[in-house]
Amino acid sequence: MLIGLTGRPGTGQAFVADYLARTHAFVTTSFITDSLVDELSGHHVLVLDLSGPEDAQHLHDRGGIVVHLVDPAFPSFGPDNGIALRPIDREINAARDIHRACDALDALIGESEFLGG
Repeated sequence: MLIGLTGRPGTGQAFVADYLARTHAFVTTSFITDSLVDELSGHHVLVLDLSGPEDAQHLHDRGGIVVHLVDPAFPSFGPDNGIALRPIDREINAARDIHRACDALDALIGESEFLGG
């Protein structure tokens, strides 16, 4: 499974990265390239903080999902850097209710594994 994170600072990116690495054995990286995705084939991969629409498109082209982290205390203007969410992508509140955020991440991973992702 391939996931890319977006979200404002303070919305739980560090928590989500740590949770996915510890609980679901995700390998984290700061960038996405074809060679890196090929090298990590067979592993769950988490791309930290997608830098823009090009990274998101690259992630989408490789079958990945964007997870946009939000916090109701901060105004949300959608994903950072002009990244548009697709219907398969998810918006998760990881800052206020950690248990629900974990449940949402677990459900996302379960859906992907069920669908063969």
